[in-house]
Amino acid sequence: MRKNLPYSLRHMDGAKGLMSLPDKSVKLIYGSPPYPNATRNYGTWNSSEYIEKISPFINAARKKLRDDGFLVINVKANREKPSDGTNSRRSLVIEKLAVMLEEKWHLYCVDIEIWIKDNPVPTGLRVACQDAYEQNLWFAVSPNWTINIDDIRREYEQTSLKHYANNEYHPRQNGVGYVKKSKKIDPNPMGALPLNVIKGAVSAKIGKHQAVQPNYLPNKYIKATTQEGDLVVDPWMGTGTTGVECMRLGRRFIGFDIMSEYVAQARENIKRAYKEKDENG
Repeated sequence: MRKNLPYSLRHMDGAKGLMSLPDKSVKLIYGSPPYPNATRNYGTWNSSEYIEKISPFINAARKKLRDDGFLVINVKANREKPSDGTNSRRSLVIEKLAVMLEEKWHLYCVDIEIWIKDNPVPTGLRVACQDAYEQNLWFAVSPNWTINIDDIRREYEQTSLKHYANNEYHPRQNGVGYVKKSKKIDPNPMGALPLNVIKGAVSAKIGKHQAVQPNYLPNKYIKATTQEGDLVVDPWMGTGTTGVECMRLGRRFIGFDIMSEYVAQARENIKRAYKEKDENG
């Protein structure tokens, strides 16, 4: 990082970039790698070679994450191409990757969260339902992890608040043990517990990058897993959405990308966010 700047952006392969960092220096690695079978201007990772292509990134992440660190990968599996007598089936390589993150890389699954898109792209698919979600693979280095649950709470629904105010909960008679004894629920003043489902629109930004993330995705995981001043790294930086949110939240950021034009755009976006944060205190 340049002196006095909390961010560093580098035009290079993200796995190699990660390996250039000190061991156990990163609190959160958050990124969105190429999706299996997706044709993009930065290349295509076919599902048959997906694990091989992503492995250098995970190997590097395992070395560079702190003992209290986290890895979050936003990704979805596109369908396999149909052939004679075979429909276009959904690839299961992301499910395979999730299992391998525990079994091969010895990380611990905090959750596999679902991002539901309010405005999914129509595909005209006729052998399955329209694709409207992606997965966020959320893993911890330690089996005894800690997250900032209060920082990602959500507003209560008004119907829930009315229900809590006017009702007492009693043990069920069918043996289900959700409620052990009669009680009223007092809403937490900081909000309701967060869900492992994220709902929102796909980014409307139009530019050279073909898959710009909405800011609310990295925002949640930065808040949940880091404190001010912690280091966040995105090895697939794109145009810098993760870095922008780091600047807004007072985190340090390092980003890598193989596309020079993305790095240039990310530098503009992150510089602007840092300046706004600095001006607003």
